[in-house]
Amino acid sequence: MEHEVLDNPRIMDSGVAALIGAGIGASVSALTILGNMYSVRQTLRHGAAKDIAKVSIEHKIQQLNELYGPLLQLTEQNDRLARKLREGKTDPKAWRLLDHLPAVLRDPNDGPIAKEILGIDAQIEQLIINKGGLVRGAPPESFQKFLSHYRLLKLAMEGNTVAGQTEYYPRALDDDVRTAYNELKSGIDRVLERYESILSKFLD
Repeated sequence: MEHEVLDNPRIMDSGVAALIGAGIGASVSALTILGNMYSVRQTLRHGAAKDIAKVSIEHKIQQLNELYGPLLQLTEQNDRLARKLREGKTDPKAWRLLDHLPAVLRDPNDGPIAKEILGIDAQIEQLIINKGGLVRGAPPESFQKFLSHYRLLKLAMEGNTVAGQTEYYPRALDDDVRTAYNELKSGIDRVLERYESILSKFLD
């Protein structure tokens, strides 16, 4: 019987064809499985990327709305009032509220401005303390300096002597807040512009 199989080319051809067919079928199945795995992997990767992008932009918006946006408005108001308060003073660039607070509070013209500045400083302090988790990167040194400055202001406002203390309002705070605000706003705008561009292609 074995000799018949070997001597019969038709049986040989059909056997080889069956083996080749089985091999091709296995190869196709393997390629299909690999293709499906790649497709699933790409889908998961794209899904994860979208989730990360969503979380990232939501966090940036929260930083902007709850910390840096309010801080920017408050520091700009503070700066305008401080410049107003320094008008007419001897050497206005070197003049500091901390050195003159009791006398300024008694002044009918300067007192209301100083009180408004103190109110703004109180809001800045609360934002830095209560929203510290939203700080972009490591907290800048200006945040810590401001907190020290405001503690001295409160002591002076209560009539305590702070002469010789040099923890004045850190003007770097204004720059740090404005820089972080602009970076966050630009990042959010770029993402929104990209999504709007993609959306417009589907709507055209």
